[in-house]
Amino acid sequence: MSYETDCLMAELEENLRELGIPLSRNIVPQVRINTRAKRRLGCCYYQDGVYAVEVSAALLEQPERLRQTLVHELLHTCPGCRNHGKRWKSHAAQVNEAFGYSIERTVQLEDDESGPLRKETVKYVLECQSCGIRISRTRMSKAVKSPWQYRCKCGGKLKRIQ
Repeated sequence: MSYETDCLMAELEENLRELGIPLSRNIVPQVRINTRAKRRLGCCYYQDGVYAVEVSAALLEQPERLRQTLVHELLHTCPGCRNHGKRWKSHAAQVNEAFGYSIERTVQLEDDESGPLRKETVKYVLECQSCGIRISRTRMSKAVKSPWQYRCKCGGKLKRIQ
């Protein structure tokens, strides 16, 4: 699948350049496939003046989402577009208009038929001793380990109840 993904990225690069999108000339032509990515669909790395694009293995069975994720990451190679600022959004809007994509800063996976990349379950619950608000956490953190060192927005002390 890597060869096909690399060819797809080359095709998308060419399409974006024809559209006038100022992509970097220093993009690694091979797409990295991340089999461990659970929270993101893609990533654009910049190191030593070279950009590399990585996608989640979960996208390999979703051709349209793969295309849009690759375009999303390629847009990060444009000057001033390493974040999702005005310039990146402008290029994304231009691509969406030209190709009928729906490239956004983030995507919602919950309502998709393929489901989220990973279902997170609540493992820890903190409760404010003043206002009673409950704060759910899926992973161990400093606040979960030592809730007495942290405060609620209201200023109340936190206590771990689960």
